Amino acid sequence: MRLLPVILFLLTFSCKKEQPAAQTPTAERWVNLAHLDRLYGAVRLANGAEVGTVAIYSEAPDYRLVTDADEGFTCVDDVSRAALLLLNEPDLAKNGDKGDKLRKMTEFVLQLQAPDGEAGAGYFYNFLWPDRTINKTFQTSVAQPNFWSWRAFWHLTEAYSYYRQNDPALAGRIQTANERLLTNMLRDFGSKPRDFTFIRGVQTPKWLPFGSGSDQAAVMLLGLLNVYQQNQRPDVLKLMEQLGEGIVAMQAGGAGKFPYGAILSFENIWHAYASDQAYALLRAGKALNKPEWQAVARREIDNFYPYLIQQGFLESFEVEQANGEFKAVKTSKFSQIAYGIRPMIWAALEAYEQTKDKRYADLAGQLTGWFLGKNAASAVMYDRATGRGYDGIGAGGVVNRNAGAESTIEALWAFQRIENFPEVRSLIAK
Repeated sequence: MRLLPVILFLLTFSCKKEQPAAQTPTAERWVNLAHLDRLYGAVRLANGAEVGTVAIYSEAPDYRLVTDADEGFTCVDDVSRAALLLLNEPDLAKNGDKGDKLRKMTEFVLQLQAPDGEAGAGYFYNFLWPDRTINKTFQTSVAQPNFWSWRAFWHLTEAYSYYRQNDPALAGRIQTANERLLTNMLRDFGSKPRDFTFIRGVQTPKWLPFGSGSDQAAVMLLGLLNVYQQNQRPDVLKLMEQLGEGIVAMQAGGAGKFPYGAILSFENIWHAYASDQAYALLRAGKALNKPEWQAVARREIDNFYPYLIQQGFLESFEVEQANGEFKAVKTSKFSQIAYGIRPMIWAALEAYEQTKDKRYADLAGQLTGWFLGKNAASAVMYDRATGRGYDGIGAGGVVNRNAGAESTIEALWAFQRIENFPEVRSLIAK
């Protein structure tokens, strides 16, 4: 039934060649939005709403845009990332093109919130089909408490602050969407008992997303922090404390003890992608005056990040615990992706901003080296001249030269944040 629209979508973009960079990088900027601009497209949904999309896949060597037969061609996860990137662009208020794209991408996310009467009402669908209808059935697209709903929340809570000043009507719609999702979050997570379970001897909480999903809890925490700073609601604070304590409980080891303060991602597993726990704990810990959260984050940054650099970075590992000691039972070095490196850069930069300790700036510079060729492939993974973020490094140091939305935006996110720190910029310029 969907075969013809998919074919037509592919034909539309298959002969589309990579255009010259729309934004020439300067000595001042590492961020180049040319490839992201290529991934972007404005479309009209079946209900007539005009929205901004970001193509999920862009394949080398000509960087044509492609779709996925099971999921679709664009998703809330990536559109929200791109919107958050634009929200932090220094010239957003004066750049009409960026402002138009931000507005249309925000409209896209608003349109994908499940309405009342549908399963998962208040949560977000993720993918859009090439025929401009919403994918409501595939496992990575259904409206549920999962990554795409939390990332939509993070985006919309920041967009609310921006539009409250210059578009009260849109801000009102955003606030309504945020309240609907927040109601779900408070209902589904706010009153869970703080119980634990054991997996291969590792004590893990049962009150985070999917029980022990500290990776998802970190994204939730970032959105909730925006809400709390806008309106200091006690129920929001309670939920933040619940999530933060769950993340803290997932830390394993410490200085000189494997896995060196790593905050496990889920159950007894650490994975690099989505590892925003330290960054979220630093941000929330500072805002809520919880120095113990900040200390947990710094313990990971101080001990685990240098270990990862020494190992040439890792994709994931599983641990077991016996007699108070952790040991690895399964370790994977590949694939390595931008989504696994950017969170560590953000955490190191946040630690530097909070402490002014230069070693965190040095660490951020070392981590950024992964994008600039200091990796298992000795390959540049962010091309400053084109704005492409490459899709990863696989076994044997083989580079995936495709440049999809996630890798491109995660790379841009890293360098956008670095641009605010002259000390780190000077390190990576050497």
